[in-house]
Amino acid sequence: MMNELSLLIKPVGSRCNLACSYCFYKQITADRDDEKNVMSDETVRVLLDRVFAVRPSALSIAFQGGEPTLAGLDWYDRFLTQLAEKNTRGAPVFLSLQTNGMQIDDRWAALFKTYGFLVGLSLDGDRTTNDRFRMDRAGNSVYARILAAAEILSKHDVPFNVLSVLTDESAYEIERTYAAFRQEGFRFLQFIPFVDEGTGQSLGNDAYAFFLKRIFSLWYRDFQAGNYISIRHIDNYIRILLGDLPENCAMCGVCGRYYTVDADGSLYPCDFYCRDSDRLGSVFDSSAFTGSEKHRTFLEASHQIHAFCASCSYAFLCRGGCRRDRTDALTKNRYCEAYRAFFEDAFEQMQHVARQIMQQTGGSTG
Repeated sequence: MMNELSLLIKPVGSRCNLACSYCFYKQITADRDDEKNVMSDETVRVLLDRVFAVRPSALSIAFQGGEPTLAGLDWYDRFLTQLAEKNTRGAPVFLSLQTNGMQIDDRWAALFKTYGFLVGLSLDGDRTTNDRFRMDRAGNSVYARILAAAEILSKHDVPFNVLSVLTDESAYEIERTYAAFRQEGFRFLQFIPFVDEGTGQSLGNDAYAFFLKRIFSLWYRDFQAGNYISIRHIDNYIRILLGDLPENCAMCGVCGRYYTVDADGSLYPCDFYCRDSDRLGSVFDSSAFTGSEKHRTFLEASHQIHAFCASCSYAFLCRGGCRRDRTDALTKNRYCEAYRAFFEDAFEQMQHVARQIMQQTGGSTG
């Protein structure tokens, strides 16, 4: 049996050098003082001891924030050195980091290249779209600095995805955004629906349905022309049609063996569930990664499916979606109507793409 373990580490907690007005993590950690918080070397040591004590067959480590590069290059050098020393069984390790790009220079890019990082670079669209919510603390545009970070990563041959938060406004601007990304040469894209924690300004179903249908039609046009652009949610739907499992946990339908580790060593079941009430314990607990009753209850809740899904012909694709979006006693997805509208519009074309890939690969889904 595989014993894979996924960690999302927040080395500086919610600390950030931007002031994005839609930041959900800032909202749910408003009562914490992270301004000077950096994960200590002792916490790193204990964390890695606990991780390798459970003998993972593979380990995925993603660094996120806030802005994780605020921990500094020296912190990553020490962390990665300890990681290599403690991984005595040689388990495969997959490293990634999500950044706003403000700190990225040649030194950071060299570190990413040396250790084989996949980088997620946050950019919502062209300057107009990006500046709507993503600004520095003085209210200035950071668009040019993000593009400069992309150039540095490309120069060092560091693989990176562009990560875009999807709001009602940006959903309807997707054609302009897609054109801007193509012009910049960005070929790996991920769109993340904005779900607000309290003000009711989440991405709406109508806007999301429009986005899903329009981005697919743009992607499909390029695919048919032999110009493949990787869009994460589309890639995963095609994987499912090919008989594979989705790699995106939000599209699996159930939560997996995944932990968020805050700067003080606190453990949470997901980066969307980091309130004090969600806390599972700490890396300083001897049973940190062996599974608590609270964690098991959290995982089991994700298996609850709305009765409506049982009769839905698209349930095998949707799988109920991410637990975070299940608003009806953790069963019915808030975007059910948007997904149904998209599948009804694009399902046959997705099947056509899957058949083409099967033919090109000789029947292999790998």
